[in-house]
Formats: sequence, C-alpha cells, structure tokens
Amino acid sequence: MIENPNGNTTHSTVQTNATPPADGGKLIVITAPLTETIDHAGYFIQMGMASMPIWMEGVMTKKYPKWRDVEYNDDGSARYMPAGVRLVEASLLREFKPEDIVCCFPDDLDKFVGPKTRVVAVSTHNPLGVTFAAGVYTSIFGSSKMPINSHYSRLMFSKIKENPYRGNFKVIVGGSGGWQITQTNSFEELGIDCVVEGRSESQDTMSLFHKAINGEELPREISVGHPNEREALLVPDKRTTFGVVEMTTGCGRRCKFCVPDLNPQIDFPKEKIMAAVASNVREGNKQISLATEDMFIWGQVHTDTPFYFPNREALLDLYSSVINTPGVEQHVLSHSTIAPAVVDPVLIKKLSDLVLPKSPIHLPYLSNHPAKEGSFATAWIGDRLGQTGEEDHAEQRRAVLHRRLAERGARRAARDE
Repeated sequence: MIENPNGNTTHSTVQTNATPPADGGKLIVITAPLTETIDHAGYFIQMGMASMPIWMEGVMTKKYPKWRDVEYNDDGSARYMPAGVRLVEASLLREFKPEDIVCCFPDDLDKFVGPKTRVVAVSTHNPLGVTFAAGVYTSIFGSSKMPINSHYSRLMFSKIKENPYRGNFKVIVGGSGGWQITQTNSFEELGIDCVVEGRSESQDTMSLFHKAINGEELPREISVGHPNEREALLVPDKRTTFGVVEMTTGCGRRCKFCVPDLNPQIDFPKEKIMAAVASNVREGNKQISLATEDMFIWGQVHTDTPFYFPNREALLDLYSSVINTPGVEQHVLSHSTIAPAVVDPVLIKKLSDLVLPKSPIHLPYLSNHPAKEGSFATAWIGDRLGQTGEEDHAEQRRAVLHRRLAERGARRAARDE
C-alpha cells in the first residue's frame, strides 16, 4: 500500500484508470519496478528483494513496514529513480522538451500514460528472477522461481500491458535484466516491443525513440553503441536511488566472461562527478555511491601506468571532495581490486580514514568502522554483540565472535547427542 500525494493509498495490484490524464499524458514515460527504486531502507532491503521468494514478502514487510513508501515531486513524478533511468532521462532531454518526459513509479503510470503517450521506457534488473542472487539464495528458502523483485517487475509489466492506451505506444526495455527477456523470448508475455542493450547516450538509442514516436516498427532487440570519449558521457542532474553517481565505465582487463568489461575503459571527469553529487544533495539525498567496476583505475585511465598502480593523489582528491560535500552524510564504496592494497598501502590507509566515518554499515565485530556503532544479530546468533564506544581491537572483536559461534555450535552438538 503506497500513499500518493493526494493522501490516498493504492495497493500493489494491477489496476488501470479509465480516466485519461487531464493533459492527455506525457509523450515519453520512464519507469522501473518499485523494488529497484526504493532506497530508504538501505542496501540490504534490495538484496533481500532479489534473494527472498515472494512468499516471504511478509518477513520483509515486518522488518521494514514502510518499505513501499515513496517520495514525490510536486507534479507527482518520482523524486528518485535508479541511475540508469535518470541517464535515459538526461539523454532524452537533449532532443525532447522537459514537459514531454516524466519518470514515475509503477503505481502512478495511469497518471501519466494517456492518448498522447508514444513510449513507455522501462529499466529493469531482474524481470524474470534468474540472476545469480535469485538462483542461489532464493533456492535456500525452497524455491528460486519467483523472488520478490521479479514479482514486482511482473506487476509493473502487467499494468503497462493492460493500460487502455496500450495500442498507442511502444514499450522499450533496457537495463541489465534485458537479456532475461531476450533469452526466454518473453516479449509477448510481458508486452514488450523492444529490448535495448547498451548506453542511452548513444545516437542509436535516440533514433529508436524517434522511430517509436513516429509509430514505426521497432526491432525486437538491438545493441547500441557505447561512447568512446569521456566528453560524450552524461551524468544526470537529478536525484538517483542510493545517490549512485558513475565514476568509470569498463575496467580494462578484457575478461571475456565479463559483460561490463566489454565496455570501453573511461573515467568520468571530476567536474561531472561533483555536479552529479551536488544534484543529489540538492534534492535531498544524504548518501552518495560512486559506481565503478574498479574504483582504483580512476585518474589513470589511458595512461602508461599499469592498471594496478593507482593514482593516489587523484583518488584522494576525488573522494575527499565527495565526502566533504555539505549534505553528504553517508558514502558507500563500489567495486575494487585487491592489488592496490599491496602496491600502495598508504593510499588504502588514507582512503580508509576518509570514507569509513561516512560508511552506513556498522558491524562492530566484523569491521574496523571507527564509530563501532550498532549491533550484529542473525538467525543463528541470538546475542547482541558489541556496543557503542567499544575500544577492543579488530582482532579481539573477531575472536569474541568466533568463540561465541563455537560455543553455540557445541551446545547444539550436545543437544543432538
């Protein structure tokens, strides 16, 4: 149940509004599944949505009773959206008027899809529930057929498919989950016209939208080009889910099994990164996450320096600027490699001093977070471990955890005997 700007509530079921929007609807409507849009409960809730079967949704709701609550702009559009959605929006704004485009939550599609709508663009990560997390973790609970986020993706596609103006617009799907649709040939089932693989800055992507608006037939699937120059990369100027701001594309190692590494290795200019950070803070985001395949390549891309030798000065300057931006209260690191810890331990020490105080993850017995706040409890550890202000060294804290695990295991073994 979600509270709308007018104070009413709607349930997460397939509902359509027979009354068209007063303005006839937006020309282009962009959306994403609810479970991929929310960020107020932290990273763990999205991981849980991808890892728990739909029949366990009640467990998630009990833990986070307000997880479906969302924030709106004054016009009813979504206040935050995944970074990929915002990038599509930024790309489209180069060629279309702002009043023709809207990003909205799935339950609000009927407010913006009308007789004037020609494109509904969707970004999705796990539409059919066949990601690694779904295949491995969901099966722990007895089934991997329908994780929570896949259920909500299907609700969204059903809502689009049953819209009374469906015959007027094309459905274009992008995002990392597009392959699930093409590999299973789920176009008809989900009501999808075209799946796009690639970045939205591409002129091929823009051409696709123009064709859809003109009512032309679209290819079932298409791979679009990737910018080869950093100047061609865009950063959104609106709030993103989790405050995600792109830092690099590709990683340069050229592993044949890794799809992201097939992209060109490019690092975003610092001024673009900081502009995106400022946009997130301006619109109320207190958390920033620099997205990258390897944070340590930033500042030395396309130089003669081997990839495992980081540019210490550049990285410290960037992270210091992000961390010290007024309004940034939390920062979450993305991916990195271990080699720089060996090559430049001084960098690791200085980066740790910068970013750890802004980390939202406080697990005192498993990390060196300087605040050492919070508690760590799981289904197999019933005790509360640690307390605010604890002075023990990391090794001592881990030793306590290991001892309690061993004691609990011994008690269980004794009961079994």
